[in-house]
Amino acid sequence: MKVEASGSLAELSKAYPDATFRILTSISTDTGHMTLVEIESLEPGTVTDILENDSEVLTYEVLHIDDHKAVIQFLQDSEPGAGIAARESGNPPPFPLVLRDGWIHAESTTTHDRLSAFKDQLDAVGVKYELLSVTQSHDPTELLTERQREFVSKALERGYYDSPRGSSLTDLADALNVNKATASGILHRAEGAIIKEFMEEASMEEDSTSR
Repeated sequence: MKVEASGSLAELSKAYPDATFRILTSISTDTGHMTLVEIESLEPGTVTDILENDSEVLTYEVLHIDDHKAVIQFLQDSEPGAGIAARESGNPPPFPLVLRDGWIHAESTTTHDRLSAFKDQLDAVGVKYELLSVTQSHDPTELLTERQREFVSKALERGYYDSPRGSSLTDLADALNVNKATASGILHRAEGAIIKEFMEEASMEEDSTSR
């Protein structure tokens, strides 16, 4: 996803789209909120000039500089809105974060509930965001019980889900040595789990394209 950034770095990333900004860490301390950023393809003096004139920056220090990149640490008086949203929703930032054209780009692994909470928190602090893609991840062995997998596999094997069907529920029950009601109940629960998983993933995909 990408989240709108604010402050001097965000403006620099807009003004210098060919430069690379990587936020290595960003954490609150007793004296303020500290950010460590690695910058490539941009004169360090350009960055320090901006930080020097930023009223929200308390101090800054150039920790490393060479022909290719600079690492700068700076302290702000408050935590950015996106950071607050991540902390309040239980979504630690997946450092390093890439800052490009005023947006922080990140790929994170989280639960559906925490993703929803993060979006709610971003809305609450007024930070724009966009879900670029969502991939549902799960262990297939956890979706169905062993018995449900056995019944679904047998049903697929015998063409129960084909159109027209290759076998009836009665035929399937006989092949599995159970009565028709038992076969129906096990398949119904398995189908319900599969459909719920599919719809949840579809819902997340819709969310990613609605922003």
